[in-house]
Amino acid sequence: MQEEHRKAIQRNFGSLVEQTDLDVIVSVLYEKGVFSEAMIEPYKDTTKDVRMRKRDLYRDIERRGPTAFPSLLEALTETGHWDLVRALDPDSNLHPRDKRNKLGQSQSISLQTPDPSFVSLKQYKEVIKKEAETQHNAQAAKIPYPHDFSKPDKTSAEIPNIHVVKSTKFHEEGLDGIPLYRTRSRRRGVLIAFSFIEFSHNVEEHRAGAELDCTNLKYLFDEIGFETIFYNNLSKKETEDTLRNLKVIKDLEKGSTECVFILVSSHGYERTRTSDTDIRCSDGGLISILSIIEQFNNKNFPSLKDVPKVFIFQSCRGSTDEHIWAPPRPLAAPLASPRLQHDGSARAPRAASPAPALHYDALAPERLYSDILIAHSTLPGFVSRRDPEKGSWYVQALCEVFAARAHDCHVGQLFTLVDTALHRRFHSQTSSVDRWGFNKLLYLHPGLFED
Repeated sequence: MQEEHRKAIQRNFGSLVEQTDLDVIVSVLYEKGVFSEAMIEPYKDTTKDVRMRKRDLYRDIERRGPTAFPSLLEALTETGHWDLVRALDPDSNLHPRDKRNKLGQSQSISLQTPDPSFVSLKQYKEVIKKEAETQHNAQAAKIPYPHDFSKPDKTSAEIPNIHVVKSTKFHEEGLDGIPLYRTRSRRRGVLIAFSFIEFSHNVEEHRAGAELDCTNLKYLFDEIGFETIFYNNLSKKETEDTLRNLKVIKDLEKGSTECVFILVSSHGYERTRTSDTDIRCSDGGLISILSIIEQFNNKNFPSLKDVPKVFIFQSCRGSTDEHIWAPPRPLAAPLASPRLQHDGSARAPRAASPAPALHYDALAPERLYSDILIAHSTLPGFVSRRDPEKGSWYVQALCEVFAARAHDCHVGQLFTLVDTALHRRFHSQTSSVDRWGFNKLLYLHPGLFED
């Protein structure tokens, strides 16, 4: 074991002895291979005081080699001792973001060594991750249930003040020759939303107002004619399992739905020197935006090839909060509450998993990414504002525009109008839209069906 790791255990020796359950920790460490069956027998000796046995355990861990420390961190995480993990590892993702950098600067633990026999914490976690993925693929995934809106809470008890103007006719291809995505059946579309509002062990602040976003978006898309599915407060693994198995969950075979909207709402963190953003899951884990989009490419989700896929990300993409000052103007709508919050910070200390590269094959006859539109609530590097009483600025603007104009504007125009409304109502935030082979016009035709 590295000297830095040994000292970390010694600094927190008393807390480890006082706060952990001997039998549970010994069992987990045995499963991880830190101790053999014969080696754990002394810890079962009930003639000896349990505190003394725990003291012996942690002294023995200091002598168990290079993988013992990361195994201890894994064991403490799995058994819910997040405070101990924070104390032992200043680089842990479990640190609140406002303390993480300070800890990393003053107590950083070196995970590099010229000794080729040393296995770093990062390397060890990568091995564990690969093993877990292999095991996961060999068995059916356990998918969480969507949020049940039939059980009203304080944000969903009242009907939102949203009036969706319904279409009276279907749009046809114009003289410009740009084709349209077909949206005429009762299987108009599905909205799949992942909203992270509460965070375990105070890893992040509660996202006050995000519940109202969920209620308003569900009402909006229900009125347009979409099926809506909301997953709230999932762990990283639950999120990844759900994304990988959506084709099974919703039976999204080709032709069964005409378009798909995917909404992700959480705290977000800028990835340095990339256009990617890390999203915080409710257990503290991080998942990148590109890894979410990757699940819907033409290789991973072939049944959605040629089907329009619209991604909406409500999160910070950095910490910049700059704006210019302009002369006073008449207010088109009441100002939002001054007690504003934002969804994230500068960047996470390290991503929970590497973002996927956008793979390509020079010989492939079909492209990997197509029919994708990506809407962000803010620009790369900037914060995204949220009113605790009214919901996020961006979702407020989106609900206003989609309700009023989805009957006569295609989706590209709608997001242009969303940014216009965002500026008109709140002045200082700029949204953005990217198109990946999204080469047709998508009209939602709210309330109008051909069959």
